[in-house]
Amino acid sequence: MKKPNKKRTWLARALGAGAMLTTSAVACAGLLPSMNEKPMTSWAMVYGTEKPQQRPTALLFGVVQPGYSYIQSSSTTSPNVTGNGAFKFYRLRPGIRGSLGPNIDYFFLAEFANNAANPNTAPGVNASARVMDGNVTLNYIPGVHVQVGQMLVPFGEEGATAAGVLPWINYSPATYNIDFNQFATTPSNNGIAGPPAPPNGLFDAGREMGVMAFNQFVHGPMAVDYAVGYFNGTGLSQTQNGMGHPDQAFVHGGVDFGPLGIAGSYETGRYSQTVGYGSGSLQQKRYAIDLRYGNYIKDPLWLWYEYQNATNEQPGTTNNGLARGWFAAAGFHPVKKYMGVFRYSTFNTENLDTVSSGMSTTVGAGSTATFTGPGQAVSLDQESLVGVYLARKGVRYYVEFDHTTYNNSTLPADNAVSVMLSVPFGVRLLH
Repeated sequence: MKKPNKKRTWLARALGAGAMLTTSAVACAGLLPSMNEKPMTSWAMVYGTEKPQQRPTALLFGVVQPGYSYIQSSSTTSPNVTGNGAFKFYRLRPGIRGSLGPNIDYFFLAEFANNAANPNTAPGVNASARVMDGNVTLNYIPGVHVQVGQMLVPFGEEGATAAGVLPWINYSPATYNIDFNQFATTPSNNGIAGPPAPPNGLFDAGREMGVMAFNQFVHGPMAVDYAVGYFNGTGLSQTQNGMGHPDQAFVHGGVDFGPLGIAGSYETGRYSQTVGYGSGSLQQKRYAIDLRYGNYIKDPLWLWYEYQNATNEQPGTTNNGLARGWFAAAGFHPVKKYMGVFRYSTFNTENLDTVSSGMSTTVGAGSTATFTGPGQAVSLDQESLVGVYLARKGVRYYVEFDHTTYNNSTLPADNAVSVMLSVPFGVRLLH
């Protein structure tokens, strides 16, 4: 009996493996976004402009997002595991948008749900309706849109993404803490910081009162966008800051080529703080960087990375505060109506606002952590798995699992399950 030729056997195996890899590559290539696809629309354009109209127009629009969340907390100092669940509205936002002719657009959006944008003001006091956006956009200058009023500041792409198309339920911890509530000292509810009352934080909830110039230029598969703004620096409080005049400058720029995108933003501002710092004002600066491959709204495969960094210069001390974090996410959309997402997030703080010795703060589900003095450092890692079913007319069903590990012995680890139904609506009032 003739012995098999070992060289030919290995060669056959190598050719077979190569054929399988080639086939897989070709199959994957069908899932990859085309380099000639239309770039994503800048979110400043989504929130601020209408199609040119000669007559006044009005659209009643919004999103309703009921759901359920359950958080399970396991303390590092006790074997007991506690859980807490509740039905809730993640968002309940009605709005009106339209134009008064070819040169003036308007945009109004309110929030009725209890969330980071519209929090409970005190224990036992329920959140009420709050104005999120109320602005007009002037289109008199070619190449420049000028928005005036209270508006979304397109700092990080995650925080600027419309709630009805975000590929997950819960924002990353960096966006909750830096973009929406910068330098809050309470790491509670799965990494979400408690919102500070003005003037204890700038850039609150991603909205600001002021003026912003912006635009996006698209040519084939390439797009360039920019935004420059000047604001009060007090977020949704709709008031001037402690210095008595607007003092927050913002600049943003982005470039897209087909499915590839890169964007960066920078803000600087200040406010007066009399508790814990003595006299003077607090200088705060932050920046964000976004890298993206693919369109997370429609592409079968996409990748997304975002990094945020904020510094807090405290008068009378050399220990400046620092908050930073990032997330990396991948989405797979093999079937048109189904999408799976994995996201890994990190967030940490150093030398933030002074906290009184022995102060206890609720963390996670019914546990407490005791902060022993100023400069309490908090660091966390979070893994998130998300499933999305995309139904007709923009309706989406979400389920999300978040596992958060606090790299601090006084804080528990959290497992959270969130379920949400997102239903957008739109009714044309004036055509």
